[in-house]
Amino acid sequence: MHQEYDYIIIGAGSAGCVVATRLLQAKAGRVLVLEAGTRDHSMFHQIPATVVKVFQQKSWSYMTTPQQHCNQREMILAQGKVLGGGSSVNGMVYCRGQRQDYDLWASEWGCDGWSYQDVLPFFKKAENNESLSDEFHGQNGMLPVSENRYRHPLTLACIRASQEMGMTYVNDLNGWDQAGVGFYQTTTQRGERASTAQTYLKSVRHDPHLTVITGALVHKIETQAQQATSVIYSLDGKPPVTINVKKEVILSAGAIGSPKVLLLSGIGPKQHLEELGIECIQDLPVGENFHDHLHMSVNATLTTQNSLLGEDQGFKAVRHFLQWRFTRSGLLTSNILEGGGFLDTINLGRPDVQFHFLPVLDNFDNTPGEKSAAQQHGLTIKVGHVQPKARGSLRLKSRDPNELPIIDPNYLGHQEDIDANIRAVQAGLRLLQQPALKAIVKEVIEPANIEPEDIAGIDQWMRQNIKTVYHPAGSCKMGNSPQDSVTEQNLKVHGFDNLRVVDCSICPQVPSGNTNAIAIMIGERGADFILNQMG
Repeated sequence: MHQEYDYIIIGAGSAGCVVATRLLQAKAGRVLVLEAGTRDHSMFHQIPATVVKVFQQKSWSYMTTPQQHCNQREMILAQGKVLGGGSSVNGMVYCRGQRQDYDLWASEWGCDGWSYQDVLPFFKKAENNESLSDEFHGQNGMLPVSENRYRHPLTLACIRASQEMGMTYVNDLNGWDQAGVGFYQTTTQRGERASTAQTYLKSVRHDPHLTVITGALVHKIETQAQQATSVIYSLDGKPPVTINVKKEVILSAGAIGSPKVLLLSGIGPKQHLEELGIECIQDLPVGENFHDHLHMSVNATLTTQNSLLGEDQGFKAVRHFLQWRFTRSGLLTSNILEGGGFLDTINLGRPDVQFHFLPVLDNFDNTPGEKSAAQQHGLTIKVGHVQPKARGSLRLKSRDPNELPIIDPNYLGHQEDIDANIRAVQAGLRLLQQPALKAIVKEVIEPANIEPEDIAGIDQWMRQNIKTVYHPAGSCKMGNSPQDSVTEQNLKVHGFDNLRVVDCSICPQVPSGNTNAIAIMIGERGADFILNQMG
């Protein structure tokens, strides 16, 4: 292995794989990719419907601190720890957020080079959409975007009920207007998950200029004056290795991993670093502005007995697997979160609440010790606010790179987040009252015996049941000033010529919806900045 590379990329997730691929395609030099997780060999990474199993097995076991607005609960905040990162373990929903999100980045957050018209070309560049072909979509990219091949009758019932509640049925939740209900397009291809490891990175895996090291824990980035000079990492607890860099270090370790590496490298809030005995090289608000999407599961049992309960057991499981294995069709091609929608609950002029429909009772990510869902046939409507206002922080526990950071997202720490999530639950409860669902619902069990108008009851239930949708963002916010941001608009860390952050941690405000497509867009744009040396 070489001791010097042109580019070192830390993190082979949704964004990191994109950056590595584009640099190699452009013949920009030798590229080293350091990934803390394992390779994505397991068949569970290929099968869309085994999303739960793979997520539990291939994630960082991050937890939050006790959340003061959520009954002091400590919550799971797992993130992908495998080649492909989130794109290898997520729910495969292809969602870009709203055009207004990016226009607000420009007008309210000072990121005037990141308006919707600035980012749309990079969404399109990434996308290979099998059915949509208008001014908003691309067909020549490396990311397959597909229609659902399997549509569960309960998802169809939820979509009909949404229309009965006044929502418009739409085929495209990523066009000019996000409002409406329909089937999510997914990052799948021919019945298989299409992670950035299996699409982007796989296309260059035989390139002699690429080196990928898995199981690599990064200790720090070494810097001199305004230059990143080397990266120190270790494998399986062995002595640390130092690799020098000629051109750039690109940090794509996500909204938790990227700030952690910067802080270990002496880049971050001076007082925090000095408390830990780390010399502060650059005083920046690393780890501030941390925020995330939240959701709750509105659950109902059913008279129809046709949910996914039991489909992963015995003969049924064997039959589904054989169908997937030989025909790439059937239930196992489903991402489970097949349908959903976006609605405007207070006449904002754009949606503020998102639905995900599950044809099974959601029992996937309950925090250990909390109650588990009933083993009954049922359905779940995941509901949540998509424009969180509360801001939290990420800090190091110690100077030891093996220690997980201290994460305090400050969930529900803003009154608007409380009000909007209550409205989200109200919308979910009203959806269950529509004819298409009322006909098959036996009992609403979460929240039990609470009417949509019972705001106090919903508030109490919400604080005990709200949890992350695994969309952390903002912890290395981009902007124009080192006082209130970590990176410049070209994603270079303030004060450095050759160190960039390229992932969702740069988002000043997380866009409205699932974040994988956004991370990939940021990867495309970051690669473009690097190759064209903008700024």
